[in-house]
Amino acid sequence: MKVRRRGGLIRLRFDGIESVLLYNLFDDLVEILRDGAGEVTHDPVQMRLFPAGYRDDEAAEDEFRALTDQSLRTERCDRARQCRAETADEPSELELTDEDGQRWIQVINDLRLALGTELHITEDDEPEIDLDDPDAQRRAIYYWLTGAQDSIVRTLMR
Repeated sequence: MKVRRRGGLIRLRFDGIESVLLYNLFDDLVEILRDGAGEVTHDPVQMRLFPAGYRDDEAAEDEFRALTDQSLRTERCDRARQCRAETADEPSELELTDEDGQRWIQVINDLRLALGTELHITEDDEPEIDLDDPDAQRRAIYYWLTGAQDSIVRTLMR
């Protein structure tokens, strides 16, 4: 994905399969966000996407979850659905406002959190991929998303 600013808009240019990949990733994210709705879960991905507000106070945490969980999930699902809709027709280029760019950053971040958690990636990991690793393709996607997010952030800052 190439990212640049032109005429006050952010332009995302996709190569080959990138828009299809993103569409599928956005679809997967919506499913992940729906899966834990209304439940107390110990799933690492859900816990990473929705960290505890009160780690040392179970009653306060339960109240916090009851007040915020549904709205946070709905907001995240809505953002992911918007990005998915923008990639539904396999565009070769998208034009985004700065507000749209912010949404894309948030959704890509959610994807990176989910995928990084599943792959046990930490900030100390080197972005090297062992081709013999069964998760090599997923790691490549994670690092590609990292680069895409960085490019959008840098473009927004211009």
